[in-house]
Amino acid sequence: MINRIIKFGIGSLFFLSLFSCKEQPIGVDFSNIQKSDTTYVTTVDTPQTKNYYIEEFSGVRCTNCPQGAAKLEALNTANDGRLKIVTVHNGGLTAPNYNLGSKQDFRVVQGLQLMTLIYGGDLSKPNASFDRLNLGPNPTAPLVGAVSQWDAMLAAAKNESPSTPVNIYLESKRSNSDPNVFNIVVKLAYTESVATPQYLSIYLIEDNIIDNQIDPFIENFNFRHVFRQSLLPITGTPILADLSTIEPGRVYESKIKFVLDPNDEDLYRQKFWNLDNVYIVAFVHNGTAGEDKRVYQAVDTHLKP
Repeated sequence: MINRIIKFGIGSLFFLSLFSCKEQPIGVDFSNIQKSDTTYVTTVDTPQTKNYYIEEFSGVRCTNCPQGAAKLEALNTANDGRLKIVTVHNGGLTAPNYNLGSKQDFRVVQGLQLMTLIYGGDLSKPNASFDRLNLGPNPTAPLVGAVSQWDAMLAAAKNESPSTPVNIYLESKRSNSDPNVFNIVVKLAYTESVATPQYLSIYLIEDNIIDNQIDPFIENFNFRHVFRQSLLPITGTPILADLSTIEPGRVYESKIKFVLDPNDEDLYRQKFWNLDNVYIVAFVHNGTAGEDKRVYQAVDTHLKP
């Protein structure tokens, strides 16, 4: 058994460059995040059913975005909840209009980083990618498509990746002594041999946010799957980077402890978070710098147990 303990402190310059600025939407004390990793080999698991990871790009000033949101909900229902959706509000058409009743701003720094690092910059909206697959003519970037293409893109994603080589087990444990302390446990169990470098990402998402859609104007619109922030660098963290091949039966377990600070008045947007509607999406993927950025598996669970 191999154990690793990482504390993201002042010396973690790359990590802090992503997370320490006051523009983050809630008071997670990233300077004190603790991450410990364990790995071992055991009996090979039965493979999980493959879930499909969707990154949707939407905005409150986007005329067709309510149509896109409805389409994803319909697709998810038709696929028994197997779509793990993250909706990013950044770039054009995403600024709130407080004169028309906007209550909050969904834009976050990490959403812009995600768009830039993975998709090359601002995107038209609504757009979505499926498992970050290169389904289009550009071999170096995942295909993003408009609503009319999403049925075909999901079908192509299912054809490209009908199964997953890694099972993900995810749980959130709230501290009994301090309700602002959370412990996230992610266990990866490999069911197939994988030689491509693997990365883990963990996002905090909020569902069922009631606010005004500005264009078209829809009062008290229900915004779903809104990306709030990442608990790890937006590019993910390497999984067992010292192994050239991850063999079947290999288990990797990561424990992440973080603290919410709801009393930080400098973080204006934090007061809008409803922790009852916040959940975690964890997914395993290839690196964001290579040509193949595919997601192998994604699961979610509520932040509050």
